[in-house]
Amino acid sequence: MKWMEEKYCEVLDNLGTYSREPFKKAFSIVQRYLECFSRYYEVGLEIGDRLRDFKPSRMVYLGIGGSAIVGDFISKIVQDIPIRIHRDYTVLKLNPDDLIVAVSYSGDTAEIFPTILDNLHINRRMVVITSGGTLRRLAEKKNFPIVMLEQGIPPRYAFPHTFGAVTGLLKSLNIKFEDLMQNLDMAKTVQDLVSPETPMSRNLAKRSASKIIDLLPIVYGYGKAAPIAYRLKCQLNENSKLFSHFCELPEALHNDVEVFDEKTILLAPRLSNEPKEINEVYRLLSSFLEERFIELKVQAGSIIEEILSLLILVDYISLYAAVLRNVDPLSLLVIPRLKDQNRIYPEILKCVDEKLEEW
Repeated sequence: MKWMEEKYCEVLDNLGTYSREPFKKAFSIVQRYLECFSRYYEVGLEIGDRLRDFKPSRMVYLGIGGSAIVGDFISKIVQDIPIRIHRDYTVLKLNPDDLIVAVSYSGDTAEIFPTILDNLHINRRMVVITSGGTLRRLAEKKNFPIVMLEQGIPPRYAFPHTFGAVTGLLKSLNIKFEDLMQNLDMAKTVQDLVSPETPMSRNLAKRSASKIIDLLPIVYGYGKAAPIAYRLKCQLNENSKLFSHFCELPEALHNDVEVFDEKTILLAPRLSNEPKEINEVYRLLSSFLEERFIELKVQAGSIIEEILSLLILVDYISLYAAVLRNVDPLSLLVIPRLKDQNRIYPEILKCVDEKLEEW
């Protein structure tokens, strides 16, 4: 395995690599993640002020793909109220005291609209997060609060913007969770440690990318780390154009591990508050896989701090893998083509347009 790292060190430690497009733009976006967390956290606080007299009994998060994963994280860190994440065309029945957060970067994500349209007569407590499109027009018609996302970036790169906005919103509504804004200093340290300027010998993201690109990366996560593991799997798919697989622990021990072979490599984003049983699981996996086990851990003072730091780490891993594979970490080929050929999408959006005309 060591020879693989040495083979790719010259490429990843060459700073000229990151002055070329599309890598220059991709890395510049990720390098602004913490700034975006902070800025949109403040936006979320302001939006929450408009709803400060509202005490939700549940939060319903509408989204899919890169827009939905923020809901996964929120569901892990919020204890005060139940969180329901809805990734589907089917209509979800809402309650009058639900807080609805509808997220679509483009504003034209068809899956979220059936639930919105079917429940407007029941629930009007909706916050919209988008960069434009049909969702923005609907929100403006109905006077829903809008978080306007930064334009001109791929939707999956808007994670910190959305995460910051939602946590700020919840903070403003006095929904308890660990405060995001107390936890950026350590994440900044981690970002420096995995940035292009840090050589591979001291850069966990570069070393991890160099190990996985010739193998099949499998990502396992437990508890609050499971969304981080899923994020890494998705970023390897979309940024690195690399097939990857995700499974939660301990479930994976009862099916997934049976197919491990010399072509697989395991990545394990981990948090410090894992129970002893999961520590033992990782010890076993490390012993079994040896060099094909990559532990992704960071030093931090709180769980939120670790989550933020690991998010930065896994996104950098996907970008370094894209560099080594010489693929574009910004553009997508298959997903847009399938979306364009999906006849359900225009049907749903046409229905929304007709409603907008009626209003």
